[in-house]
Amino acid sequence: MILSMEVSRSGQYPATDLGYLLHKHPDRVQEFATSQGRATVFYPVATSDTCRAVLHVDGEGAQIDRGGDVDRHVNTVPYAASSRLIVALGKVFGDALAGRCANRPDLVDVRWPLTLTIPSVPVRSQRKPTELFAPLGWRVSEVAQPLSPQEWGDSDFVTIRLSGSQSIRDALRHIAVVIPVLADDKHYFVDDEEIDKLERLGDGWLVDHPHRDDIVAGYVKNLRHLAETASARMASDVSSSDGRDGAGPDGGSGTSGEAAAPHREPLARRRLSRVVDVLEQTGARSVLDVGCGEGRLLAALARNGFGRLAGIDVAPAVLDAARARLDRWPGIDLWQSSLMYADERCRGYDAVVLMEVVEHVDADRLATAMASVFDEMSPRTVVVTTPNREYNAVYGLGARFRHPDHRFEFTRAEFTTWAASVADEYRYAVTYDGIGDEDPDAGTPTQVAVFTRDDEDDS
Repeated sequence: MILSMEVSRSGQYPATDLGYLLHKHPDRVQEFATSQGRATVFYPVATSDTCRAVLHVDGEGAQIDRGGDVDRHVNTVPYAASSRLIVALGKVFGDALAGRCANRPDLVDVRWPLTLTIPSVPVRSQRKPTELFAPLGWRVSEVAQPLSPQEWGDSDFVTIRLSGSQSIRDALRHIAVVIPVLADDKHYFVDDEEIDKLERLGDGWLVDHPHRDDIVAGYVKNLRHLAETASARMASDVSSSDGRDGAGPDGGSGTSGEAAAPHREPLARRRLSRVVDVLEQTGARSVLDVGCGEGRLLAALARNGFGRLAGIDVAPAVLDAARARLDRWPGIDLWQSSLMYADERCRGYDAVVLMEVVEHVDADRLATAMASVFDEMSPRTVVVTTPNREYNAVYGLGARFRHPDHRFEFTRAEFTTWAASVADEYRYAVTYDGIGDEDPDAGTPTQVAVFTRDDEDDS
């Protein structure tokens, strides 16, 4: 099992700074005992312009799985770059995966011109390497390894080469999640702790991946109860105030050899920051987050000194997760509720936020939901964000919505028409904005409407 990482100089940082990030000195060959055998780290190239680190695992600890990678002729287990390689990687490069670099913390977020090469990856999932890696900003090359005799064709093993501008932390996290999904062969028992690990490794990129649900299911061995739990937690990360659209910030699936998209801050984070900024600009001191998910927006508002905060969601399990997240701010109220009926507890807030919420409401019930917000709750400010359907083409999604739970998605014209009609009906002024990188034809991935009621004109 082999993984090769090659970086080039990044601005003021020489390529040999890779040694600090990996906690392995370029001048030494180092060996480590792992459950999969002896791991060796060495640097065939180590100059200020180019540095290549190689992880080799001899596979001596790999056990034969008669139902998996072994046929009657060849035991491929010690050679396949699958979950076994990732287990060894976690043992050897655990600090790098965690983003720890005590001696040089300035290096953790540096983006390097980087190439990863991983031979002998068994690809047995329905999704192909390009579909899973390209949305993360990688150029992807996959070369099938032929069978012998040649007339038998290609095996399901491929050599994957990834090129792009990435931090070492993010690059290792990408392969730590995606490689086991591609191989579809996790060799160890998985339980709820695997979901926790997935959230850690997927932080900042997985919730926005256009094939998030496939990755989540594959990572937990397609065990239905774990997949449903993991998908619910991941969906809540991008639902409502956490941005539930599920499309990747770096474009669609692409094809092998396409240019990598430049690095962008994940769309969910940008959306969260923009909503906080908007609320600060309105002067709101009390905020109700409708569809609060696991409470990421509420946590951001609490950190920014907002006063009275509350969140509602229809899912009790998600609210439990929000309570755990918001434990350090005991004054934040959370309760189960729905936009489909009036709830007097939702009244009296300066601002109400519906972040990636309206697209989850059936179109024929949207009017009821808006009456609940604008008439029953009647805040001075309402902030609505929702996906821009036209941008889906940039993500390579075709006619598909960004998330299976979406009931509809607005084009830009449809959104402005709808928002204007809501503003007119409830006597609010409305302004429009966008979040994310703008495409000249499709606009921005997220569209925003900010509704403001002039209290002096109220009758």
